[in-house]
Amino acid sequence: MKKYISHMDQFIKKSLREEEILIKDLINEIIAFKKWIIIVAITVFTLGLVYIFTSSDEYTTTSKLLMEQSNGINSKALGGLASISGLGNLGIGNQNTEALPPELIPDLVLESDFLKRLMYEKVYYEEAGDSITLLQFVNEYEKHNFYYHLVRLPSKLKSVFSSSSVETDVDLNAEKNHEEEAILAFDPKERKTIAQLRTRIDVEKEERLLVIQTKMPEPLASAQFNEILSRFLKAYLTKIILDKDVQNFEFIKERSNEAKNRVEQTQMKLANFRDSNRGINSQLLKTEEDRLLADFNLEFSLYNSLAQQMEQARIKVQNATPLMTVFQKPQLPTSPSEPKIVLLSIVFLILGGIIGLLFFFGLLVLRMLTIHFTNV
Repeated sequence: MKKYISHMDQFIKKSLREEEILIKDLINEIIAFKKWIIIVAITVFTLGLVYIFTSSDEYTTTSKLLMEQSNGINSKALGGLASISGLGNLGIGNQNTEALPPELIPDLVLESDFLKRLMYEKVYYEEAGDSITLLQFVNEYEKHNFYYHLVRLPSKLKSVFSSSSVETDVDLNAEKNHEEEAILAFDPKERKTIAQLRTRIDVEKEERLLVIQTKMPEPLASAQFNEILSRFLKAYLTKIILDKDVQNFEFIKERSNEAKNRVEQTQMKLANFRDSNRGINSQLLKTEEDRLLADFNLEFSLYNSLAQQMEQARIKVQNATPLMTVFQKPQLPTSPSEPKIVLLSIVFLILGGIIGLLFFFGLLVLRMLTIHFTNV
């Protein structure tokens, strides 16, 4: 190495004397240093091969969902239905239901709230010989390459020797309640699972299609994971979009049932009164009959109004339902998609060459500064 540095120093002193660096001399210097450049390149390439061959195979499954928000033609059709059913004056045809922007869906899938619901779903994992939750897979069965464990080694050693670290025990088979929470809280295993699931899920929007890709170390697990994700996504989007309208519909439905019961009760009272006082001519009885009839008409009018509102809410819910149909079903992958051995080998080889050149120029600048300040 000293011989190469001495040769480089001569090149630097010559360049400083002439106050210019000749490209030809620089290329000759690079050629003279080719041995060390190649050594650096081979070292980087070897480290890359370690990464490639210690990484587990990954199988990618792709499915596509067709998004079709019920607006436009469908909205006009429902408006016509409202007119036919006598609800046109209630403004059904002009309902404009707010929808979730499709551009937000890929980000929504990676949100912690969504992934928390997903992590307790089960896929069949051949290595385990049984169906396991995604939480179990990430914390018990997922394999990582050599560098992953190398990077995490300091934190593992710290957790071992730190007396203040407390590990939270989690029953992976316990049933979890996925009700909505104002504040999300996760234990360490859940946080790790969410972080890893984000690396195994890719959702992109292409025109009216949602392209869903999932990765797992086994083909069947990958396909099942994709199907579960698609199903959960459709249900989750439906819940988000329809939550307010469905609550309004259920409220009106309850009030409508109560009004129906009151109509039946007042109708029964009126019928019993008429049967009990048939043939009796009395102004007092006539007044009481008119009062019961007025109560019946009032309750019936209220019930009829609520029935119209319930039908309005029902049509609004139908109009707001996000129609997501399966455009392409998940297929069982036949070959691993990762690691891409040939591509990564070329990348690491090129990267090694670049780092080798950077090593040369870094050494050149260092020696140039050293010589310059030595002669000052």
